[in-house]
Amino acid sequence: MSPPTHFSAEQLERIKADVLHKYEKEAAKPLSVVIMGQTGAGKSSLLNVLFGADLPTGDVRPVTKEPEAIHLPGKSGHSLTFWDMPGIGESVGADVDYMAMYREKLLGCDVVIWALHSDNRSTTYEASCLRRLLGGADGAALANKLTFVMTKVDILTPPSWIFALHRDSGVFAPGARLADKLAAKALHYEEVFVRPWAHALVSTTYNPGGFALGDDRLGYDDYTIRYRGYVSAEVCQNYQRRYPAEAEVFARLRDNHRVLACSALFRFNLAQLMVAVVNKLGPGATARFRRLLGEAERLADVPVDTMRGLGNFLIWDGARKLLDLSDPTLPPKL
Repeated sequence: MSPPTHFSAEQLERIKADVLHKYEKEAAKPLSVVIMGQTGAGKSSLLNVLFGADLPTGDVRPVTKEPEAIHLPGKSGHSLTFWDMPGIGESVGADVDYMAMYREKLLGCDVVIWALHSDNRSTTYEASCLRRLLGGADGAALANKLTFVMTKVDILTPPSWIFALHRDSGVFAPGARLADKLAAKALHYEEVFVRPWAHALVSTTYNPGGFALGDDRLGYDDYTIRYRGYVSAEVCQNYQRRYPAEAEVFARLRDNHRVLACSALFRFNLAQLMVAVVNKLGPGATARFRRLLGEAERLADVPVDTMRGLGNFLIWDGARKLLDLSDPTLPPKL
């Protein structure tokens, strides 16, 4: 018996109610995010500034020895949990023990943020840890949970950072030369940590409505758009040229596989990281993350007084001080 081609008003109402029920059920699920990576990459600092946590941080010795959970209540009663994991690279023995713990925790979470230290020029050991982690039967599932973040980009100077001042606060942004440097380094990390898993990757983003492109690699439903494979910069650009009306969709699919440059200290690119995390989730993600997304636009804001304490040049001509940014007598508007 073939299915009916038309639905009665009562049937349509039941279908709508069923869809709404599934959406609300998904939105009410607890959400868990894991952050991991090499010791000293700034994982705890990133969680502190992103989610208002108070995890201990240290510049000399590793401070996270066991998985630490941050629980945030959602407005609808569901919970958001973020796991700060011990760093890899403390010792070979410790890493062997950690791998089983990482794998168990990662399989049970929704999203994984892997923090890559921006000033680390040797990626061999970390890439080998990733291969061990993804080498099992569940490797493809784990690979698609990963969002790679290049941390502590504030230390990549010179060239200079720009502080865009607005009244008593501002935002940090890289100058043109530094932006090129960040892009080149992020692309290098992408080649090392993302491209090797191209065969296992699926990129996802939300469906804004009206998306209906026919393509062997693309799939979509009312809520989600998926691309089977690695969305490199070239793949994204090719689709955007072919389908300019859907350029924003392909930009979001590309974000699944970009390495994001971030700074917890300068609060740089944190909103973009939040959006990338939400992009990895299925229907209901926006509802589950609404409490955090509502604050995303303020993540980049740095008060002037805070900015003055983040770095300083004392300019001296041999006889007198010409400029000391930390001088409290400087005018508040600089």
